[in-house]
Amino acid sequence: MLSRDRFKVRHVFHPPTIGACLCAAVMSFGCQGLVATGGGGSGGNGTSGLGGTTGVPGTPGSGATTGTAGSGGTGTTGSGSTTGTPGSGGTAVTTGSGGMTGIMGDLAALCAQAAGTLKVGRTPLRRLTRSQFNNTVRDLLGSTGTPANAISPDERIGPFFSNAIAPITDLVVQQTGEVAATLAAQSVARMAQIAPCDLAADTTTTCATRFITEFGAKVYRRPLDTAERDKYLALYTMERGAGTAQTAFQLIVETMLQAPSFLYHSDVSAGAAAPTSAPVRLSPQQLASRLSYFLWDSMPDATLSVAATNSTLLDTTVLAAQVDRMLLDARATDTVPAFHLQWLGLGDMSGIEKDPVRFPQFNAALVDAMRAETAAFSDFVVRRGDGLMSTLFNGGFTFPQGALFQLYGLTMPAGFKVGDQMATKATERAGLLTQAAFLTKQAHRDQTSPVHRGIFVRENILCQPLMDPPPGVSTTPPAVSDVTTTRTRFTAHQANPACGGCHILIDPIGLGFENYDAIGAYRAKDGTMDVDASGEVKGATGILAGPFVGAIELSKKLGASPEAASCLGNQWFRFSLGRMESNDDACSMKAIQEGFAASGGNVRQLLSKIVQSDAFRYVRATQ
Repeated sequence: MLSRDRFKVRHVFHPPTIGACLCAAVMSFGCQGLVATGGGGSGGNGTSGLGGTTGVPGTPGSGATTGTAGSGGTGTTGSGSTTGTPGSGGTAVTTGSGGMTGIMGDLAALCAQAAGTLKVGRTPLRRLTRSQFNNTVRDLLGSTGTPANAISPDERIGPFFSNAIAPITDLVVQQTGEVAATLAAQSVARMAQIAPCDLAADTTTTCATRFITEFGAKVYRRPLDTAERDKYLALYTMERGAGTAQTAFQLIVETMLQAPSFLYHSDVSAGAAAPTSAPVRLSPQQLASRLSYFLWDSMPDATLSVAATNSTLLDTTVLAAQVDRMLLDARATDTVPAFHLQWLGLGDMSGIEKDPVRFPQFNAALVDAMRAETAAFSDFVVRRGDGLMSTLFNGGFTFPQGALFQLYGLTMPAGFKVGDQMATKATERAGLLTQAAFLTKQAHRDQTSPVHRGIFVRENILCQPLMDPPPGVSTTPPAVSDVTTTRTRFTAHQANPACGGCHILIDPIGLGFENYDAIGAYRAKDGTMDVDASGEVKGATGILAGPFVGAIELSKKLGASPEAASCLGNQWFRFSLGRMESNDDACSMKAIQEGFAASGGNVRQLLSKIVQSDAFRYVRATQ
């Protein structure tokens, strides 16, 4: 009975909602999540996100939309992320990296423009990412594995996964339906654990009503309204009359897992009759959901749901206490490492290849050990360690396993077990940027890449976006030679007029990592020549100014840098909401950055400040 009739019911009940209604919703609310352009003149340097970071030194004719200079800063910042068209003739603008005074000056000026009016950036309609789907059905159904990996890959906002741009497709609808059907079939074996009463023994609709009400509230992450409950009850009753309690249970699970209220973050309209251009405070349930997907990458637990039900979660003191509680929970290990892996570009390293002649020890097991080290290190620092940004960049310890011991030249101590902390060699390793995962990802198949490593620091650590290479310029790295160093081979970039304007900003940073080969092994020789790991962050002021030697010295500078702190705050904000910051978030970003600075760069406090901000607690769905 279940197969054919249920197939008809399922496709009458939900595909119009998933397909037509969701596509209509996407069109209505928009699927953007990008910031608006800045308000300055054209010509000069490229732009960053909202007022948090200054642009990199400009080159003639590069053109971009820029804002006004921050108080105390020497450079200019864009208020948006959209690069402008080349200015007529273009005048080179050398911008400094500013300083915390300049950064805060920019934010203070933008916030002052609000004149006390509550403003927050526009919230895009977002579908659950693969990991959010997987974690949610784990907590909801007790499912294991990664079922959502059968759905099309996630989109990205910057380095972070966020499904907020592309409209839903027929393929995604089909894939989601197939995953839901499989999960529902598997959940029948756990019906007694999932349902709050004995569905099989119930001869009325009492147990079914309770199951739909309580289970539906978990799936939708809010109470079902009467119409929703009645529709599900009618569907259950129809299948129960022709089949069994098990098939009716299965049908309800399968149908709910395809509902828009499950598949999408329900914080766009904030319960209003229609989307509004004015900020609206999230309901307690929506705030609980936003918080749980930020810190746990999954649905709210019972404690958070109770705080939502009694509305105490709307109190920022209670909200801050929930952040502290949730970061101590093991489920935060799904989020804190995920942020750092995505931020560092390590979300997927499965496709990395290395020359087997030059790097015979490189294999999948080593890659797994590299990613595990970065995940364990970042999780320890943020959740269980001192929580400081400076420790992320400078921590002299590691969590090695497997072949990573040999790569790092460490001896496995007696009684060692995976997860144990070990000290690094003080002259070779300190913090995230000297770990093998980052160094391996930002390298070529057969040699290092000062370009990739330098670009990464500019864009991901300092939030200074760079222009793409000019059309027609070859991006093929020079051939490896044991009689010349990487530094020598890459000097041609700066000598080429078409490349030099950008590579003078990139290569001097990347060359500071030359003590690490293409799989992150420490080296004193590059071929037959001594390594020269001297470098400089061109155009920088303050702590970042001046030359450095080696990645450890660079990391010390970054760990104490207001620019890096501002960028880290911006990156966590983007990760938390799945969108870029905008001018309308200026007051929220000002409070977040000031709180982060006042805490001495404590990341736990940064996360708490983000959650307590207006941008996190309110929603604006339209322009």
